[in-house]
Amino acid sequence: MIGHHGYGEAEIGKVFDLKIVARLFEFIRPYLKYLIGATVFLIVAAGVEILYPYITKIAIDDYIIKSGRKIVGVENQENLLPIGRDTYFIDQKALKKIDVGKLRRWEKLGKMSKERYYYTTLNELNKEAKAIISAHPELFEAHDSLVIISYNNFKKLSRREIAVLRQKDIFGVGRIVVIFFIVLFIGGLANYIQIYLSQYAGQLFMHTLRMRIFRKLQSLDLKFFDHNPVGRLVTRATNDVEAVNEAFTQVFARLLKDFLLFLGIVVIMISMNLRLALIAFTVIPLLIFMTVYFRLRAREIYRKVRVKLAKLNATLQENLSGIRIIKIFNKERDNLKDFDTVNEEYLKINLRQVLLMSFFRPSIEIISSLGIGLVLYYGGGAVLRSQVSLGVLVAFLSYVEMFFRPIRQLTESYTLLQSAMASSERIFLLLDEKAEIESWTRGIELKKVRGEIEFRNVWFRYDKDWVLKDVSFRVAPGEKVAIVGPTGAGKTSIISLISRLYENEKGSILIDGIDIRRIKLSSLRSQIGVVPQDVFLFSGDIKSNIRLGLNLEDEKVREIASYINADRFIDRFPLKYNENVAERGVTFSSGERQLLSFARALAFDPKILILDEATASIDTETERLIQDGLQKLLLGRTAIIIAHRLSTIKEVDRIYVISQGEIKEIGTHEQLIKKQGIYYELYRLQSLNNV
Repeated sequence: MIGHHGYGEAEIGKVFDLKIVARLFEFIRPYLKYLIGATVFLIVAAGVEILYPYITKIAIDDYIIKSGRKIVGVENQENLLPIGRDTYFIDQKALKKIDVGKLRRWEKLGKMSKERYYYTTLNELNKEAKAIISAHPELFEAHDSLVIISYNNFKKLSRREIAVLRQKDIFGVGRIVVIFFIVLFIGGLANYIQIYLSQYAGQLFMHTLRMRIFRKLQSLDLKFFDHNPVGRLVTRATNDVEAVNEAFTQVFARLLKDFLLFLGIVVIMISMNLRLALIAFTVIPLLIFMTVYFRLRAREIYRKVRVKLAKLNATLQENLSGIRIIKIFNKERDNLKDFDTVNEEYLKINLRQVLLMSFFRPSIEIISSLGIGLVLYYGGGAVLRSQVSLGVLVAFLSYVEMFFRPIRQLTESYTLLQSAMASSERIFLLLDEKAEIESWTRGIELKKVRGEIEFRNVWFRYDKDWVLKDVSFRVAPGEKVAIVGPTGAGKTSIISLISRLYENEKGSILIDGIDIRRIKLSSLRSQIGVVPQDVFLFSGDIKSNIRLGLNLEDEKVREIASYINADRFIDRFPLKYNENVAERGVTFSSGERQLLSFARALAFDPKILILDEATASIDTETERLIQDGLQKLLLGRTAIIIAHRLSTIKEVDRIYVISQGEIKEIGTHEQLIKKQGIYYELYRLQSLNNV
């Protein structure tokens, strides 16, 4: 049962439990098409995101920093372009294809120029550009169609001349910008569609899961609710469902996207420059150590946070529910101290969590900065030696930052995933609860009910001790009987058993000679009307509380209320039957709530009526109306009346006196008074108290 773990918080299980995920998948299956669509667009978004640094690299290397070097005194090679005797020109792209060791030797022997050159071809230039080259022969070198100029000499040209010469590069950068914005738009659109589809599926999933939980709660026995606080069960259908949805729509999507980005980044980094990639990956062991350490520490702290939070919520709920008693007995100061103790415990464990997060996140930042620093150090040197282009270095720095991003997000993802697994486990614990009292599939449908009730040697207990012991009695159709006895004698248990709210362990209970276990639950309960001592009114209006889901016209509701005398106080309200009913009907008096419960019972028109202390808390002003309404309600029905006020049951056909779970006396009021037994003593004590 859920309540086995204090405050309803089970021990934290696995961070990712495949069995739980498989069970959740059954709820998600109907909306799988939306999740598949979201996954497709997620892949598109991840792919587009990987392109951003690469587009920047192309812009820098091909257009912004378009450069090459001179090579002197080497043998002609495939990538070298002859520009003179023993002199060659090689652009940055071709330099990357030459062995790094060879480049270092050339640089060491002075065979490769330190000077970088901007290059173009005469075919790419217009007349104005060619005129600029002709006007500055001392700055430019022309070798057939190839024209080169050192970047130092480039500075000697005017801005207009540079703009004319680099017109094609400027156009190329503009084209890259357009492509970048197109890719950005595609990525944004893919992200939008992915988020919408996943959230849409998530809302449908939550709706289905909440309905399944509510249906389960409706089907469970009262015994289950005796052991599980309402606040905890409400949490199952609200907070826990939300936590599961958050994991599926955010954490899993984020993890999938991060995984795809990780793979894509690793592949691109290795293909761009293996040496720089390996340098960037050197910090991975340190990251793994920090992540494992965090996982172990966070697991324990998170479990304690959940336990303390549950305790805090339980304390808060208890105090708010009992606020009237607290004020009446002036317990505010004591309760404040108790709450402060619980709140202090929750604060301390949260501060430990904050301390862990404060340590983990900066540590990851430092490690990722170390990785970026290593790439910048080695990559910067490689750029200066022309082993790596500037565009590659810039792209690498972006990719390294993207590479560490999932690790930085791990803290939030881990907490959400842990919460979702714990919430899922609690939800399935609830859904796996078995109802002990179930309707027989081939159960009997009651049609023409006479109203005969019989208990045959019935034994019943809630836990260990027997509440009813070998109870037997019979109520003929149309009879009115009362059951009296001291508090805890078992009176309320009898009426609970008649409606099969609880199941008797021994003996049998019959309606019209049929064992109630063989009758369909819905059919059985539709023939039994219960007027409880503590009348529960639902939020809404007065007529909906009388109708209680029945398909009754407003006129019929008014007719029932008038017949039972409830219209006397309803008509005093401005909105009459449309008057709003606050939570639990706290704005109504005890008598008014009692009259509404009579009207509700009459609306269902049951053949058997059970009144549980129905006149125990009636105010003097409405007592006459109550008694008149009660007589009308009992007319033509079999009735069992549970009463402490013995003066209200003098006219019943028979009285059963129950004590310590056994029927001790049977008879009419006069017979029991003459007997001078338990009933006589109860009646005498009440008479003395009323003097």
